[in-house]
Amino acid sequence: MFDPTAFDNLKTVLEGTVYDRDLDGTVHITSRSDQVDIATLCRSFTMTFHVQDKQFEADMNLYADLKKLTAELLPEGQTKEAGAAISIVFRKFDKEWTEGELSVLSEQWGENRCYDIRKISSTRNPDYCEAVVRFERTITEDMLRDIEDMVYFVIETLDFLEGKEK
Repeated sequence: MFDPTAFDNLKTVLEGTVYDRDLDGTVHITSRSDQVDIATLCRSFTMTFHVQDKQFEADMNLYADLKKLTAELLPEGQTKEAGAAISIVFRKFDKEWTEGELSVLSEQWGENRCYDIRKISSTRNPDYCEAVVRFERTITEDMLRDIEDMVYFVIETLDFLEGKEK
């Protein structure tokens, strides 16, 4: 019988939680990507969704490289590495972030967190900008509840960015 990896279990919780929020109308899913890179034996899973008028959207990215997989599957593996990394991309369909919006991200996700701020310009598509929130720890199966909580926190952040206060 197939024994799912930690990545599979984390992906199932992330996917299920976002789809549940889509079913109840809280969010609208715009994209889903589930990839295996055969060259590097890495896996990635991304759910993209938005709230309200789609001025902002978020990607929740789950990623596991070969090191995380072998830590789980090989007998001499280190189980502390088994799991996945997660990052969140907040996307704004405008040229740049305002100070107020960056303040919301800082207040929601922590002032000391590392953010990548990107501006994307194209001759074919409208400009947009992104803020990437990265976490410096491995998410394990013991943290399944944290994945659910993180989805709700991303939704709350999108609501604040849209100007909808709870």
